[in-house]
Amino acid sequence: MAPSFLFYDLETFGLDPRADRIAQAALVRTDMELNVISDPVVLLCRIAPDYLPSPSSCLVTGITPQKTLKEGLCEFDFISRLNEEFSRPSTVTLGFNSIAFDDEFVRNTLYRNLMDPYEREWMNSCSRWDILDLVRAVHDFRPQGINFFHKKENGSTSYRLVHLTEDNCIPQEGAHDALVDVNATIQVARLIKQKQPQLFSFYFNNRHKSRINAMLNTLDSTPVMYTCQYFTNEHGSSRPIAPVSFDKERSSTVLCLDLTRDIRKLAETGEIRSALVKVTTNRCPYIAPITILTNVPEVQKRLAIDMRLMNENIDYIRQNKSMLVKLLMDESTPFPPDTTSDPDLRIYLDSFYSDSDRVSMKLVNSYPPERKLKVNMHFDSGKISKLLFRQVARNWPEVLSENERILWKNYCATRLLQPFNRNPDYNSYMKEISDKLNSMGTDARDKLILVALREYGQNLYNSLMH
Repeated sequence: MAPSFLFYDLETFGLDPRADRIAQAALVRTDMELNVISDPVVLLCRIAPDYLPSPSSCLVTGITPQKTLKEGLCEFDFISRLNEEFSRPSTVTLGFNSIAFDDEFVRNTLYRNLMDPYEREWMNSCSRWDILDLVRAVHDFRPQGINFFHKKENGSTSYRLVHLTEDNCIPQEGAHDALVDVNATIQVARLIKQKQPQLFSFYFNNRHKSRINAMLNTLDSTPVMYTCQYFTNEHGSSRPIAPVSFDKERSSTVLCLDLTRDIRKLAETGEIRSALVKVTTNRCPYIAPITILTNVPEVQKRLAIDMRLMNENIDYIRQNKSMLVKLLMDESTPFPPDTTSDPDLRIYLDSFYSDSDRVSMKLVNSYPPERKLKVNMHFDSGKISKLLFRQVARNWPEVLSENERILWKNYCATRLLQPFNRNPDYNSYMKEISDKLNSMGTDARDKLILVALREYGQNLYNSLMH
């Protein structure tokens, strides 16, 4: 099958991919020249009763729980449909900030529904990419032909999609509608491919982990340019870094040092960790040869890089490599262990499923809803049975027995009063709605959404507590 891009965007009921839920998805497939080759797919995901949405997120998207209940697919059918599109052979799935945001929601939704969270990212010659760091790199290295007029309060460039489209006269009516945002992302990609085709191709061809690892030479600490959100200031989002070692805890992470900092001074004062930069090689980081800086004076000027300090740092790192690596390792303070026990939140906290469990999960997912909880199936992982029960209850509550319905109702009531992470509980949810409704700054459109959210919350509370 011919390779294709699958541009996609999600609208969500909150910002936490582990605890919040997807509300809407839009997908548009193009050929490698960015010509649309199929009709767009737009889907709503039905909200489940074990979760309250963020009122603020609903005001941004305009999507209410009632709309998803009326027009949406159950979560299992929704994520199955998305996964089918993502997994078509030779598909490159991408969006605007999709790797950091949308992909994480997709992974967690697949995980909750006993589907492999990662297969679609590599099987069948599939891969993923992201337009946002491409935009940052264009700004820093080859901005000719693309406008960046909008600035933030701190003086840095705004890379919000709505600002890029406005600056470059790209139509985008109805921002935060998934399909509108997908079409705008395609237009931004076309603009860059037209104005800066070499940079577009360079990033695309070097998106894979193996290519990134080849550029991050830890043996010689060969300097490279790294573009990321963390570096963003009034000059740009790119800095020279020197790779020094692979992370002993994570094989896909390379420990690097920021060459705009005084490495010698930081090492001598015991503050070397403040210059540490971790590059995750399986998340399509934008890495470029240092020659884009050393050979192009306008890039040096635009990014305000002190070339003398950079070269001194490179020499110092190479001469003191073992000591620096030891300091970084010795001073590393691991994050406190995440003790979250609920299986819904443990996508990254447990080891991978056994081969036997993988086969069993695919088998149970092939059963009709009424059979899923009646089959006596052994799982090596104890959490799968809980996830399976919740999958059936969320998606097909009508097949539950009387006892199972009581268990599910009790679980939903608990989540209503004691939600995961920073999700709103019922009282804070209703208070936020009330405060916004009473605010003179809330317009008519938002008041209608808030009234719908209040009605949804009250109905859910009554159905679970009585």
